[in-house]
Amino acid sequence: MRKDSTGYSAVRPDWDKQDCSVRALASAAGVGYETASAAFSARGRRLGKGTEVELSRRLYEDVLGMKRVTLAEGMLLGDFADLARTGSFIIHSRTHAFALVEGVVHDWDARTSHPRTKIEAAWKVTELARGKMRKMEGLMKELGA
Repeated sequence: MRKDSTGYSAVRPDWDKQDCSVRALASAAGVGYETASAAFSARGRRLGKGTEVELSRRLYEDVLGMKRVTLAEGMLLGDFADLARTGSFIIHSRTHAFALVEGVVHDWDARTSHPRTKIEAAWKVTELARGKMRKMEGLMKELGA
């Protein structure tokens, strides 16, 4: 199982901690940290605080149109990564979120995304979701945000 921390370790404000869901969305959707953070904040995420799974679910499914991958629930990450060699996914383990893009795990901490990590939930990033995030990123740039 391959790993890459480049995109996941994007520059972020020092005061925003416990932001793994933001980093996972940015990495999986291919947008900047600011855009992913704004999407979560618009749904009620408090800066510097961890993101509730239900808040993430509503953003992913209800707003962005991502598809939940129920087959992945309960699987080990290494097994799912072998099956999901194409596409982008957001993976939630018991206490962490990270991205799986084209079969490569995007995370900063090897302890939280090793092959034996049990997947609690997973969402496939659809083209609709990617398009919505890119549109939001474009609007933010127009506004100078």
